[in-house]
Amino acid sequence: MSGFHDHIDDLAREIGLDRDEVAGRKAFLELGEADIAALQDVHALLECHRDAFSDRFYAHLASFPRLRALLGEGAEARLRHVQASYFSSLTTGEYGEAYIRERLMVGATHQRIGLDPKWYIGAYRKYLSELTAMLWDRLQHQPGRYHAAVDALLKIVCFDMGLALDTYTHASQRSSLQNQNYLEQVIDGMPAGLVVVDAELRACSVNPMMAGLLGLPDDALAERALALAELIPCPELAAAAKATLRTGAPHDNVLVTLDARADGLRYIDFNIRRTRKDGGHMLLLIGQDITFRRKARLRLQESEQFFRLTFNQAAVGIVLLAGDGRVLRTNSKMSQILGYTEIELLQRFFQQLTCQEDLPDELALIERLKAGEINDYHREKRLLRRDGTRVWVSVNVSAMRDANGNQRFICVIKDIQRQKQAEEALLRMANHDALTGLPNRVLMQDRLGQAIMHAHRAQRQVAVMFIDLDRFKHVNDSLGHDAGDQLIVEIARRLSSSLRESDTVARQGGDEFVVVLPDLAGQEDATKVARKLLGNLFQPVTLCGQDVFPSGSIGIAMYPKDGQDSATLLKCADSAMYGSKGQGGNHHSFYTAEMGAQAVEHLRMEGALQRALQRQEFLLYYQPVVDIGSGVVSGVEALLRWQPQDRPMVSPADFIPLAEETGLIVPIGDWVLETAMRQQVAWREAGLSPVRISVNLSARQFLGQDVAQRVAALLAGTGCDPAFLTLEITESVLMENPAAATETMGRLAAMGVQLAIDDFGTGYSSLASLKRFPIHSLKIDRSFVMDLTRDADDAAIVNAVIALAHSMKLNVIAEGVETDEQLAFLQRHGCDQMQGYCFSRPVEPGRIEAMLQPAKNFH
Repeated sequence: MSGFHDHIDDLAREIGLDRDEVAGRKAFLELGEADIAALQDVHALLECHRDAFSDRFYAHLASFPRLRALLGEGAEARLRHVQASYFSSLTTGEYGEAYIRERLMVGATHQRIGLDPKWYIGAYRKYLSELTAMLWDRLQHQPGRYHAAVDALLKIVCFDMGLALDTYTHASQRSSLQNQNYLEQVIDGMPAGLVVVDAELRACSVNPMMAGLLGLPDDALAERALALAELIPCPELAAAAKATLRTGAPHDNVLVTLDARADGLRYIDFNIRRTRKDGGHMLLLIGQDITFRRKARLRLQESEQFFRLTFNQAAVGIVLLAGDGRVLRTNSKMSQILGYTEIELLQRFFQQLTCQEDLPDELALIERLKAGEINDYHREKRLLRRDGTRVWVSVNVSAMRDANGNQRFICVIKDIQRQKQAEEALLRMANHDALTGLPNRVLMQDRLGQAIMHAHRAQRQVAVMFIDLDRFKHVNDSLGHDAGDQLIVEIARRLSSSLRESDTVARQGGDEFVVVLPDLAGQEDATKVARKLLGNLFQPVTLCGQDVFPSGSIGIAMYPKDGQDSATLLKCADSAMYGSKGQGGNHHSFYTAEMGAQAVEHLRMEGALQRALQRQEFLLYYQPVVDIGSGVVSGVEALLRWQPQDRPMVSPADFIPLAEETGLIVPIGDWVLETAMRQQVAWREAGLSPVRISVNLSARQFLGQDVAQRVAALLAGTGCDPAFLTLEITESVLMENPAAATETMGRLAAMGVQLAIDDFGTGYSSLASLKRFPIHSLKIDRSFVMDLTRDADDAAIVNAVIALAHSMKLNVIAEGVETDEQLAFLQRHGCDQMQGYCFSRPVEPGRIEAMLQPAKNFH
């Protein structure tokens, strides 16, 4: 109620009801003390009739339906109380501030509930009529008292009516002003612009929003109303306004474009309504700035067009999937990748397009996307093309929701088939031999490791075969490397065709192959395979028009007997292969512990040989070469010896084959050649007669480097006389590459160096084949000399060699002469020279000097 009381106080101040105003109103009504006394005089007479008066008065009001509706249901008790209170207060004579406030409250209440003044005046009329009648009934015999009371009653009622009506009117005005102010605030605060246009289509007013949209100053309409066409130059808007003014039909969504603004074009959407004011028609033009919305829509349209173009022209496939995997949308690149039309793809599910092997992983990832565990994923998988072929693709899948909240999956798919093919090619290159296509060492070791693991679980065995072709170098040297490559390819084919699908044959390098035989019951299975391989290898193959019969040496190691890992098994098989080589090739051998010991010794000896070169542990012994006819020492042969520090001397038979095998014979042979030349110069400088010195050249020295160039350099560096230098070459070396040997020997002979064929009779040549070479001497191998006095065949061979050599004007030297009987035979048959224990063992350089001082002979 405090708020309502404050409202009444505000009304009283606004009306100006101060004491002077109240006193003035009473004076104008001539309401004086006598009147107050007259009213007080009849108070007691009327008070006893208060309830009856209230009943009649309420019944009178309730007889009018409009009043009943305004007063509301259930208001009888409250109204009776109000009427009773007013009835009593009317004649109390107390008409101060409390009385006046009560009258103001009545007026404000009636205005608030909407009780028009006509009902208010009628109610007061009812009051006066009822009161006058009641007074007449009581005071008709006292006319003076009656007239005084009625006159005073008229004055106080008119005073009350003036207060109530003034309050009612002012409250109505105040409410109108408040409503007007509210409406103005609403209009001013509208997010839309408003233009009020009169019947002449002149703008009467605009709200701030419209003024801002049109760029108008605040006082633009203060001096004169602008024509609508002038304010907003848009024919479409003017035409719509005229139509609405004429017909009253509203016009909506009239688009107006405003130009010449600093921020560019603006778009206003107008709705037009007709209304009335002061008896005439007016128009309300409500404009909404849709610039941002329109530009956003244009940008959206551009974006959608850009998306459509990008979607269809993208260099990757794009697919929109429903939650169940159905294809909802796809682009032309996807059709190109899979060979389906877009219509065909829209009739399929991604499950139908995915390779079955890849589908379980794909479905698991989709479930994780649906559960929200991941937002997207990337993987490589295979899709099925329309023709049934598979294509490798890279897939990026992201989860999303459409406008209705349905789960969708957007897939970006890139064709990586060529990339995969390149990767596979690179992987094949990394794991396969380029020449044969067989697995290489890397892939073989991987498969061997898998075979070992499987054998361990299944309690089975694995065989590892190391295969080395016999005399492959001879094919390369005689027929060329192209022929050698053809032979390697044919061997690879034969090995592959001889094995099970589960077996592996790999090229280790050069002419070496490795075969892995998994899941064997025992050694007997490996033996059968080895025999089959050797049999298939030894079939003829035509190379450069010549039939070649290849063969191989096979070493075999067994898991788990010979080793528990790949490296050990390969090493054991390699050792066993050398055992087969030692038996002449075309053979297979299983690894034994003794081979392992030999391999260890082999490795130890190789390291010791390396150190021997560094430590200068090698030395030369010289064995005299004696002229059989005169018994004079005509030359010496330099023979290599190895004297390790603090250890016994090593036999040449133990280390020279190893030096040949490892290639150390090249630097060692170079040292031998230089040392022998320097020794020859030293003897000459010591005053001894010139002595011929013979040096053996190894096969690697003769075939593996430019030996002629090296000899020339050593001759120049040492000062050795080439006329007293003989180089010995074995018969087998000459026959490996006759053309190259002829060219090298010709260069050596041109220097003045003599050449001798060593170990003649052990190779494949004949005396006739030696005619092509510029040789000076033949050395008959000791194997023929050893039994020539007991074996008629050896004697015949030696005799024939001497005779034929002499016919070719070649000097003949017999090696290994140990007995007088051997010497006598050689002397009888005209052998030129000899060397052997019969005359002297190989000795140190100093002892040779003693033999050379006086001409010493053995006669």
